Amino acid sequence: QGTFTRGIEMRGFITVLLLSGCSMAGAAEQPTIEVSAMSEIQVVPDEVILYLAAHTRDKHLSIAKRDNDEVTTAVMEVFPRYQIPDEDIKITDLDLTPDYGQFNSRSETPIAYDFVRSMRIRLTNFDHIEPLLSDVIQAGLNDVKRIHFRVSNQRKYQFEARKLAMTYAREKAVHLTELTNMKLGSPLRIEEGIESNWDAGGFGGAMVRIEPDRPQGDQQQIQPEKTKLMLVALQKDKTKDEKSARILAAPGQITISAQVTVKFAMSPE
Repeated sequence: QGTFTRGIEMRGFITVLLLSGCSMAGAAEQPTIEVSAMSEIQVVPDEVILYLAAHTRDKHLSIAKRDNDEVTTAVMEVFPRYQIPDEDIKITDLDLTPDYGQFNSRSETPIAYDFVRSMRIRLTNFDHIEPLLSDVIQAGLNDVKRIHFRVSNQRKYQFEARKLAMTYAREKAVHLTELTNMKLGSPLRIEEGIESNWDAGGFGGAMVRIEPDRPQGDQQQIQPEKTKLMLVALQKDKTKDEKSARILAAPGQITISAQVTVKFAMSPE
């Protein structure tokens, strides 16, 4: 009986120690505050990327390729007129698609071949955008996929936006802490939101498609297509010309943002 009683007393002593330890841990817990903040800065883009494509079609693959080679060569001869460095001109894709006709009347062999060669051109002089596009279209290009204004030094502006977001976060934390009669301490944890500054990589995204004239009837799928040029008519008035050029060369501004969540320690004043 004496042994049994001492066992009960020992278990009780251990329980008291554990409860006391929990109480001490709770008393030592550091009060904290967590805040989130977001910043945005506006930046004028300093480069534009033109995504162009030469699209040819014929019932013979060799002719579709030959026509595409001729158009691409003529287009490439335009770029030196605008002093575009070779490293800013890049062929990005080559796509060959056989056409077997409509879904409900498909042929066992291709009735035509679509040959597409895509290219990417970088410009830093925005005054060249409109005349360059006019010249490449006159050279035979029939697809302007995208006009993409960008900031070349995104990292610099991302740092500025992040620094501003951290400033906002601290200001908010200081204010909230003062309202509770506490003092703000050091940061305990910092989290940054996933950067989604798609406009920092590009701005806008105008798309122009030059639709070809299509023959009627059964010959629609196999006859070479004639390009319908959709050119901007230049004004006779020099003043109007200069005004139009300024409008085309004004890309606006790009928004670069940053978002942070910061957990701060707090202490009584």
